[in-house]
Amino acid sequence: MANGAGGLAGTALGALVVVFLRGTPLPRGTARKGLIATGIATVLMGAAAYASADLVVMNHTVAPPATSAQKAAIDQRLRDAFGGAYRVTGYSVTTTGFDDAATVTAYFGNGMAELSWPDKWDFTVQIMSATDEPSGAFSVPGAAAGAGAAAAKRPVGDKDAVLIARAYADRFAPWGTRNAKVKVARPDDGGRPGWVVSWRRYEGEVVLPHRFDVRIDEEGRVSELTERKVADPQLPPVRVTEGEAWKTFAKSFPERADAIEEKPDPTLSAQFRDGEWRVDWLLVATMPTGSLEAAVDATDGSIHDPAEIPLPRNSEVP
Repeated sequence: MANGAGGLAGTALGALVVVFLRGTPLPRGTARKGLIATGIATVLMGAAAYASADLVVMNHTVAPPATSAQKAAIDQRLRDAFGGAYRVTGYSVTTTGFDDAATVTAYFGNGMAELSWPDKWDFTVQIMSATDEPSGAFSVPGAAAGAGAAAAKRPVGDKDAVLIARAYADRFAPWGTRNAKVKVARPDDGGRPGWVVSWRRYEGEVVLPHRFDVRIDEEGRVSELTERKVADPQLPPVRVTEGEAWKTFAKSFPERADAIEEKPDPTLSAQFRDGEWRVDWLLVATMPTGSLEAAVDATDGSIHDPAEIPLPRNSEVP
């Protein structure tokens, strides 16, 4: 579309140059044929765009101001998460272009918080490293009693990180760990060192939408928080087996089947799609050049969001 529009603009500019520079005009027949060809090209471009492109109006140029309701909602979540340790100094709203969905952002000191709107399900906080409170990462009150004074100040392993994260949850988010399984890992994301302690709830083998992650830095303080505070939904039955899901997956990537090296164990996960909760097989297959990803509905077998993810340039082997 850009190339076609540029060609038409160049043609128009050329015609103006000819007129103003008093060049030799084209014969009437040639000019008429050119106008007809230009009209046909414009119609074809419009038809191609309408048939093949999903045109969505994205409002990213001018961000709407946060409403009083949005400010109150994210302020309350931030107070609940850190007991009023941080004072918000500014707000912004980013719309997604779909319905009325948006992300409300609050800025404070060296950190920021984000809240999905209008559902208010997803809440995240990132706090940059700093020497002084309240701009720095959050020191958990009472963590020394739960994890030992030395561990509370500087964790030395996974167990200490879990104890500090649990002390934080017990005080500020008891809902996050209730009836949930805990897991701890040292993230390899190129960011700051530390531990991510995660709690998830399950219905059988299905991962429920509930999410509660706390990142503990090497000083034993909370530097990141991720919450998905959603009531456990009523889920449809699982009728599609793992093997059937992989067969559906393979049909979406027929030209890549021979390049697949590994198929890690898939995850059964509750996903909100088209206004209702579904259960999906989340499938990933690795290749030398990247990975293949897709979700297969575990009830009706339909496939969603198939994608090929290339390796980052700095990871490619020459």
